[in-house]
Amino acid sequence: MFQTLLAKTFIILACSLTAAWFACLFAASMYNNALQMQDYQAVKRYTTWALVINIGAFLLLMFVRAAFPLNMLFMALFTASSGFSLGVYFAAYKDTAQKALALTVLTTFLTGLIAMFSGLDFAWMGTFLFIGLIVIVIFSIIRIFARIRGQRFMAGLGVLIFTGYLLFDFNRLAKLKEAAAANNWETALNFAINIYLDIINLFISLMNLMSSNN
Repeated sequence: MFQTLLAKTFIILACSLTAAWFACLFAASMYNNALQMQDYQAVKRYTTWALVINIGAFLLLMFVRAAFPLNMLFMALFTASSGFSLGVYFAAYKDTAQKALALTVLTTFLTGLIAMFSGLDFAWMGTFLFIGLIVIVIFSIIRIFARIRGQRFMAGLGVLIFTGYLLFDFNRLAKLKEAAAANNWETALNFAINIYLDIINLFISLMNLMSSNN
């Protein structure tokens, strides 16, 4: 069981997305209950703690990614806390979030099929995707300190970038699936982290794009 790199990667990814989904549902329920009780400070407190835990778990995950079982423990904590953070926004923008989720699932499925079974090489995309990601990060930092327009454009760029990253990462996984040296849990975890981040950021970008006029 789980003899191949593909199997190892997808079981970690599936468990991570499942943890994020249940945490998202739990957070959405807490958010709705807090609103009914008009306890707005509770909403802020839950979101803040989830964000702090999410960042802390991710940083620790980067340090222990080669140390089993700590790497799996912090991967679970990271994905659950990120799902909890998203749950607040999922509850606040329910219709938009559901549409964005459906598009994210469809895009992930299609990019996986294309990248792994088309025979095309998407390695050339790496440099362009990295430059686009840097642009998004810089713009996001600027928006913290200044109120500027362009949210819809940057959200659209994010959709393109993270769709590209899904193609790129699935394609890299397809190339290594037969390499014996890469068939280990550490490599699988690294791929699972990358693909998980691609999926989550694609969902956020789609949600921002679809709600930018709201």
